Formats: sequence, structure tokens, C-alpha cells
Amino acid sequence: MQDCVCKLYVVNFGWQLLRDIVVRGVVIAIIALLLAIITPALRTAKESARKLLCRNNLRQIGMGLRIYAEEYNGKLPMNQSGGWMWDISYWTTDIILDSGGDKRTFYCPSEKTKKADDPRMWQFTQNTTVEIPEPTDITGRRSNFRVTGYFWMMDFENPRSWQASGTPQRDWVRNLNDVPSLGSWDLVTDATLSTGTDPAAASFVDVHGGSWGRWGIPDPTSHVNGRDRPVGGNILYCDGHVDWRDFEDMQVRRTGPVHWW
Repeated sequence: MQDCVCKLYVVNFGWQLLRDIVVRGVVIAIIALLLAIITPALRTAKESARKLLCRNNLRQIGMGLRIYAEEYNGKLPMNQSGGWMWDISYWTTDIILDSGGDKRTFYCPSEKTKKADDPRMWQFTQNTTVEIPEPTDITGRRSNFRVTGYFWMMDFENPRSWQASGTPQRDWVRNLNDVPSLGSWDLVTDATLSTGTDPAAASFVDVHGGSWGRWGIPDPTSHVNGRDRPVGGNILYCDGHVDWRDFEDMQVRRTGPVHWW
């Protein structure tokens, strides 16, 4: 009799254990399903917030440039140093900072390799990994440049040696009074870069430029989806308004590496 009771207990315990395992498995499966549903939504919400902050950055930049232009008969602050589209002089950032904002204004929050608190970018020409004193004289402010997170369509004091391709063809901006249509002329844009002109085959996150040669830091596109494909970018126009441009509406504007806007 005791053997039967013992066997019955063992069988009952086994069924309870199996039931607990099944219940736990179902709970885990439900949690995994919920995470699969919620995670993309959270990612989308976070990126939407970053896009909004990026847009506000460009509005602040536009305000600083237009305040300067109003004081100098439409002329924009021309760079005297730099090479890439996102290089701007210390002096240019000084002018924009005087209108408000801070160092973070110059970096898109969706682009993870470039940050305002990284001296390798903010003090690029000083070639440092820690913050060090910057030159205070006007010559030093003009001759040193920062690597920012945006493409600048403003020309250099000594005009750029190359012209952007694509349609329509447009000159670099030097004076807002010379721009025929302020509301449709790009002034500053999000960075969209790739390793080739074929969007299906190119990488938009592993582009190698000056930051790679010096620090091993790639230059990725600011706004990409979960598969690292470009989705578009914010555009600051010469009249100060900011709008979104889908990647499908962008063109190749320069190669080596490939610039889009």
C-alpha cells in the first residue's frame, strides 16, 4: 500500500513539474512575443525624439547664421580651413554659439560616432584625445576647425575647389542676398554618406574618412533604420526653416566617399 502511495506521489509530482515547465515556457514565449512587438516601437519612438532634437539643432544654427548675415549685409561667416563638408572653423562655431545653444547643437543625436564632448571631433585640428586650451586669437580661431555632424553648404573665404553635382546645380552659399529662393536652397543638412553610389550595395555606416585615418572612427550616415539603411535627413534652408527629406529624394552630390543630399 505504501509503495502505491509513493508511486502515486511521484507521478503526481512529475505531472506538476511538467505543468510548471509548460506554464513557464508559455509565459516566456508571451514575454518574448511582447518584446518583439514593443522593441521596434520603442526604437521608433527614440529615433523620432532624436530627429526632433536634430531639427531643433538646425533651427538654432540657422538663427545664428541669419543673425550674422543681417549684421553683414547678407554675408555668411566663411570658413578659412577644413576640407570635408562637415568641417567648420572655431570662429564659425563662435558666431553660432553667440546666438544660444551649446556644443551639442553641432551634432546630430542619431549619429553615435561624433559627440560634442569628444575633443577628437570638437578640437580636430589640435589632434588631442583630451580637452586642451584653444587658441584665442582670431587667426587661430579661423585656421582651426571642428568636425561636426552636419554638412555645411556655406562656401570658404577662398572658394571651394569643387562644385556639387546633381540636379539642380547650385553654387555654394556666400551671401543670402544672392540666393534666388531662400525657402528652397539648402544651407545645412544632416550627413548622409556611403561607400558607393549603388544604395543597395553600399555601406552607409562604415565610411572611412579623416576620422578613420587618425582615430579609427568611421563616418556613418546620421539617420538609418534597424538594417543600417538610410532613411533621409533634416534640411536647414536659407530662410531658416527646417524640413525632412526622404532618402529616395536625395541625390549623389560628390564621390570619394559618396555624399548625398
